[in-house]
Amino acid sequence: MFKGVDHVVVAVKDLDAAVGRYETIYGQPVSDRAEALAAGMKMAFFRFPDSYVELVSNIDDQGPIAKRLEERGEGVHLVAMKVDDIDKTLETLRAGGIRLVGDPGPGNPVKGQVFIHPAMTGGVLTQIVQR
Repeated sequence: MFKGVDHVVVAVKDLDAAVGRYETIYGQPVSDRAEALAAGMKMAFFRFPDSYVELVSNIDDQGPIAKRLEERGEGVHLVAMKVDDIDKTLETLRAGGIRLVGDPGPGNPVKGQVFIHPAMTGGVLTQIVQR
């Protein structure tokens, strides 16, 4: 069912400062940056052969990252897990009573947009990704 970690998202208050820290830790420059204006967030990516780490910060005081930082501070926000067959994975999770977020229902999954509710995983949002 699960094939490993696709990526990890870390919420940070100051994106530029965090990029500097992670560049020192990883010994490599940031791979790329992006903004999602509609979601009110900016991102920096450290890409590796089979996964990546995404640092996210809020653009203003709105949006999910601003809320997360206010409520819980900096830290791991999301772990995205790779699957080969999202349909089968969701079917298995539903049958096991796992609470899902963004689940459009059996037979119609939106690939990469379904999450295991953080209440099921000790507070970490888990994304299910099929590439």
